[in-house]
Amino acid sequence: MILNTTFIISGIIGFIISAILFINKKSNHVMNIYMILLIALNSFRFFTYGIINLISNKDVLTLYAKYSNLSTLIIPLAYLYFEKLGYKKSFEKKDLFHFVFPTVYFLITFEIYEFIIPNYTVKLCLYIVFMIYLTTYCYISYKVLQKTIWNKKRENKLSKNQYKKVYNWTLFLFIALVLASIRLILSLFIEFTQNEQSKGFSYQWITAVIWIVILIKILVSPEILYGYKILNEKVLEDRNSKLTFETIWKLYPVSEIKNAQHLVLKDKINQNLQNYFEIIEKNSLDSNLFRDATLTLNDFATKINIPKSHLSYVFKYHSTISFSEYKKTIRILDAVKLIDSGYLKNNTMDSLSKKIGFTSYNPFFTSFKEITGQAPVEYINSIKDLNKPLNQHPASNSKNQVVDLEFSNLN
Repeated sequence: MILNTTFIISGIIGFIISAILFINKKSNHVMNIYMILLIALNSFRFFTYGIINLISNKDVLTLYAKYSNLSTLIIPLAYLYFEKLGYKKSFEKKDLFHFVFPTVYFLITFEIYEFIIPNYTVKLCLYIVFMIYLTTYCYISYKVLQKTIWNKKRENKLSKNQYKKVYNWTLFLFIALVLASIRLILSLFIEFTQNEQSKGFSYQWITAVIWIVILIKILVSPEILYGYKILNEKVLEDRNSKLTFETIWKLYPVSEIKNAQHLVLKDKINQNLQNYFEIIEKNSLDSNLFRDATLTLNDFATKINIPKSHLSYVFKYHSTISFSEYKKTIRILDAVKLIDSGYLKNNTMDSLSKKIGFTSYNPFFTSFKEITGQAPVEYINSIKDLNKPLNQHPASNSKNQVVDLEFSNLN
């Protein structure tokens, strides 16, 4: 009873997983149509097996046994999944060749067990043929994985983290499928030696346990269930919400990357993109680097220990504003902090403009109005209108105010 219920539950979970994978198949390069079919077929197999055993109807069980050899389709599906893993084009006409043998094998065994009682020699031949078929596909699956996914040279095409996860997933799945194959071969051998129908039902619970472990592995691995693109979007968007200038930074290029050198940089930078956003902001807001009137992008890159080419790439493809506009924004934010702290009580506006990095008052005035939507004097008067002394006005509130204004004026 418990075992049959387990079969049914594992089948239902498998159906749900295959549905999720199908919905996300376009954005999920860790999965493809062959894995979806494999999960769906195996789930149907276990679900049906559990239902039939609960019913305990001999006629229904006999009918199920007649068609059980269709499960041999799982073998080429597993191989094609490994072969096509990561490819944009997951189906080709030549792939149909891999389903010829299991179809012919099913028809032959169906006819044999339907109309005649096979003798020892026939059963032995069927067993040997199937064992060769199964071991051959295990071997070619291993070879294709070794050539592609398990090949260290491919690590350069993926981020190290992504490569490691795909490597671990394929290794886990391959070992699980090999264990299930060994169980099947031993089960068929036992049935053959005991002169029973060779359907591989002996110790079926072992395969069920292996299958449940595979399903659990998929469920606890969002990058497998939903794919890296969707997973990264969710994770990075959550992290991005902690950035002060969250609407400036973009996880995906704001323009098409055509430059050959930039395409080479893409794989390196994408691995550290979020860290770059955080480093840039931290050094912009927690230091006074932008008070240097001569500060250039190259100078900033050197001071924050980011390669110049990387920093230039970030501002070109992952920022909605240029470095010069960003520099201007940081300086105006600095000016507001100084105003709020009472700097103008003992200093002039011209002194303020030079302190934060502008060469004179005129560019400061223009930038202040562009970023905040107010002239410096208007901003000061607005603070006074709130009856808040300059030396008590919270810098954090003004920071948020300028950030909000900057978004509204630049986006």
